[in-house]
Amino acid sequence: MPVELCVPNRLTLDSSAGGGGTEKTSQVDVSVEASAEESHVDIIDIRAGQQPLDLATAIRSSLENRNEHDHRTLPSLLLWNEKGLKLFEELTYVPEYYLTNSEIALLKAHNRELAAQIEPGTILLELGSGNLRKTRILLEAIEAQGKRVDYYALDLDRAELERTLGQLVEAGRFEYVRCHGLHGTYEDGQAWIAHPENAGRHRCVLSLGSTLGSSPPNEAAAFLRSWADTLRAGDDSGSSTSRMILGLDGCQDAERVCAAYNDPDGVNERFILNALDNANAHLGYQEFDARDWTVEGHWDAERRRHVQYLVPRMNADIIFPHETDPVAVAVQADERVLVGSSYKFDDGDRARMFRESWLAVVGEYLSPDGSYGVFYPQGETAHSEYSTDMQGY
Repeated sequence: MPVELCVPNRLTLDSSAGGGGTEKTSQVDVSVEASAEESHVDIIDIRAGQQPLDLATAIRSSLENRNEHDHRTLPSLLLWNEKGLKLFEELTYVPEYYLTNSEIALLKAHNRELAAQIEPGTILLELGSGNLRKTRILLEAIEAQGKRVDYYALDLDRAELERTLGQLVEAGRFEYVRCHGLHGTYEDGQAWIAHPENAGRHRCVLSLGSTLGSSPPNEAAAFLRSWADTLRAGDDSGSSTSRMILGLDGCQDAERVCAAYNDPDGVNERFILNALDNANAHLGYQEFDARDWTVEGHWDAERRRHVQYLVPRMNADIIFPHETDPVAVAVQADERVLVGSSYKFDDGDRARMFRESWLAVVGEYLSPDGSYGVFYPQGETAHSEYSTDMQGY
């Protein structure tokens, strides 16, 4: 398999970066979600059953059971706690992280065209909203056109929704665009937008920052198709429209990709290592010391993806409590534990994804080198018009 090693920044972390030399049996704060202060921002809790995510079982299972490529893994959701979101926001300002700059340039160049396609009364739902720096470009264009719409930012972390939406609406920036937060998972958001009171309105789903790249093309296509089906299901009358705006990265330049995920200041490394501290929070005890681990990034040319691993500096026994005897998972020194993948979708990947999702691209905007694109697909009403035989691509 052609895999190119991206030389990582191997940092020696102080106690403030994680671990702090605490014994494994010492207790840590088990509250995974920070309690946000009362805010003027409208945040709606749409979590099914109002239960917090339980990742402790997933952590153990993913370390005990190797994946199809014989790697141990950690759930990628561990990256996205409040601290992880802030670190990722910092990463998006790193010059080498081309994805954000490419998308911002496209949105600035074409925001009025995109806004022109948004009907008054539309629900704009953004999946994994992040810091909203890019979204603001589109919302300000909609505001300038005097269209009353409702923007909903969907995210797992309520505290970050409070912070980022608060910054977005400060100083009375919007008169026509009303901003809200949805606290929940993608599945919760899908159920919410299918509610009868929402299904009868114009709807547009946003997924910026190549968020879909966290999954391989076939899974990304299934994800898109699921959302497209949800939007179509509530659009039987023909009186409303359902669309998407997607940012997708297709860069195949190994050197450029590796530089984006291995910045000289080590922001990406701190972002990845934070998953270990978040794992401790979910487990309820201090099992991982981030100072004992490092980060490696690789360009996997065969699968067109960048992968990131957590690698122990020495042999590690990961201990999990059990009703009788504790269970130990032995991870060898320099063994790679997969924590994240970033797929880069080429023209063929994108064609398959849209075709298998029964989505017709009615607009696309590409960076000068064609490696990054913002796409504007619209759901087709008749599945029968399309063949699922992809041999022609």
